[in-house]
Amino acid sequence: MALEDPQTMIRSRWKALGPGLLFAGAAVGVSHVVQSTRGGAEMGTAAVLIVVASCLIKYPAFRFGPLYAAITGDSLLAGYRRQGLWVLVAFAVLTLAILFTTLAAVTVVTAGLLLNLVPSLGDALLGLGFEGGAVQAAAMSAAILGLTAILLGSGGYRVLEALMKVAMPVLVIGTLIATILAIRRMSADDISILPPVSTINDRDLLAAMVGWMPAPIDIAVWSSLWTLARARGRRMDRQAVLGDFDAGFLATLFLAVLFVILGAAVMHGAGVEFAASSVVFCGQVIDLYTSSLGEWSHPLIASVAFLAMLSTTVTVADGFPRTVAALIRQFQLNGTSSSAAATGSGSKAEAPVETGSRAVYGAAFVIGSIGAIAILWFGLARKDGITFTGLVDFVTITSFIAAPLLAIFNHRCVFSSEIPAGDRPARVWWIWSWIGIVVLSGFAGAYAVGRLVG
Repeated sequence: MALEDPQTMIRSRWKALGPGLLFAGAAVGVSHVVQSTRGGAEMGTAAVLIVVASCLIKYPAFRFGPLYAAITGDSLLAGYRRQGLWVLVAFAVLTLAILFTTLAAVTVVTAGLLLNLVPSLGDALLGLGFEGGAVQAAAMSAAILGLTAILLGSGGYRVLEALMKVAMPVLVIGTLIATILAIRRMSADDISILPPVSTINDRDLLAAMVGWMPAPIDIAVWSSLWTLARARGRRMDRQAVLGDFDAGFLATLFLAVLFVILGAAVMHGAGVEFAASSVVFCGQVIDLYTSSLGEWSHPLIASVAFLAMLSTTVTVADGFPRTVAALIRQFQLNGTSSSAAATGSGSKAEAPVETGSRAVYGAAFVIGSIGAIAILWFGLARKDGITFTGLVDFVTITSFIAAPLLAIFNHRCVFSSEIPAGDRPARVWWIWSWIGIVVLSGFAGAYAVGRLVG
């Protein structure tokens, strides 16, 4: 048997990657660029423990998304429906609760990075009557969502995958180089093990980091939908699907740790606080890189960061309407059996059941975009409105509180009686999943009690 050429093998494996990279693209945005950096800046290296622990306890819940799709040929939403209508309703309520704010948060970060990358855009907006950083960020967010609509309308899933295969390698390499150079600036004061939890602000940051580290658990549903979209009704290889997801998850974890180290090395103990404005905040994040690499690197780093956030915006802008369309389809199917039965690994997916109507997808995208822009325009852009960090914290803390319930839903999907015994995850995954559920429930309960008692 002839050995496969290494170059051919690498190309083959790279070509096989898809939904896992989309998972990484959706995760790397606000949770990494914003929350990981803030964590490192305010907690030092203790934030690394939070990042790693959060990723480990959530790992089974995320992995069950593509796994369920590979086994049954259905998305997690079909599994939710089979658990009872109330499960589907609960997920729908959560989705609607965070749809607009999540899209607003990721888009305004992207807008802030673009305005820092191309300052002349800010001057042009000023000439059009858009005064102030928050107002300009809101206007630029509308333009970015328009660009996103064109990208998704021109190619859908294929465009998403192609974009991520360009963005992720560049982002990983650039972040790694910057981190290696930044480590030289670290002192003993930046190194700590346990994060502070004595004040409400400490606990809010901790909850916000865990809520979206590496991502909110509802993205497991997106992963299952992307897995089906890539399969296009073909039989799926379970190991290939899980290998793709694991690669994306490891990249996500690696980048999160790097961003924490960057924040700790450059800003921890420096007396510099992150600004409440998205434009100024993004400028500070870019300065993390350029202060380590040199001013010459500013255009390169700003471009890489913008590409990463644009990827996140595009994946989030696709994930929500794709989920809404699939949700409506599942409500229509309530009380009937799904067209894709759980017949074993690699069963054939019926794409119309999982993706829902393209018309519903388009309508959900438009409504979501309008809602996001309204939040930015009437909330963030007002002097007495919400702050950028407040917007981000609201979304991430909401995800933090909802995480245990979603983890239970996902657990029940892959260990249900509809899954043949031979296709269910091994016992270690059952134990690991329940450990994560218990830990997430304990932290969410403790946080809620702490907020109530002050």
